[in-house]
Amino acid sequence: MPTRARQTVQQLTTTEAAVLALLAIEGERSGYDLLKLVEQAIAHVWSPARSGLYAVLPRLVAGGHASRRAVSQSTRPDKQLYRITRNGRVSLEAWLETVEPGARETFFLKLFVGKLTTPDVLLEHVAQFTADTEARLEGLRAIEPTNTDRDHDWFHRHLLLYGIERAEHDLAWAARVGRALRRGPR
Repeated sequence: MPTRARQTVQQLTTTEAAVLALLAIEGERSGYDLLKLVEQAIAHVWSPARSGLYAVLPRLVAGGHASRRAVSQSTRPDKQLYRITRNGRVSLEAWLETVEPGARETFFLKLFVGKLTTPDVLLEHVAQFTADTEARLEGLRAIEPTNTDRDHDWFHRHLLLYGIERAEHDLAWAARVGRALRRGPR
């Protein structure tokens, strides 16, 4: 029986994956263009330090996830443009499909670029987010009866209630997202 060689997929950092996702969505861009895209579109979900974004681009090229080409400019240094490669798309797809327990911000980023994967993959992420949030809510509710609402506990209670309300809100939001993903875009 013939065996196929398995392709090894390099695990991406969140910043590498976010940059590859932007390149997959927006096409060839310079580092400056990518920073502007982050500010205009994705910063409320993910925002790297400027130096972090610029540092990741050569790593993506060296790892075969992106290609780079120089464009001559008459009054400035050559502009470097980056494009996602086939290898980059494979690694990005693997990152998108990897469900990471407890990775709240990564979940939000994957949902934000959700058009790059399938609703079924996103539903797996929503299920993990829901499980994580239910566990967090259970822990907060276990603390609630021990809070005396006096002295230091009076102050602690405000944040405890905030955490409970936020978790309840997150669960309601996740349920709406799950329904929307099952229904599909309108």
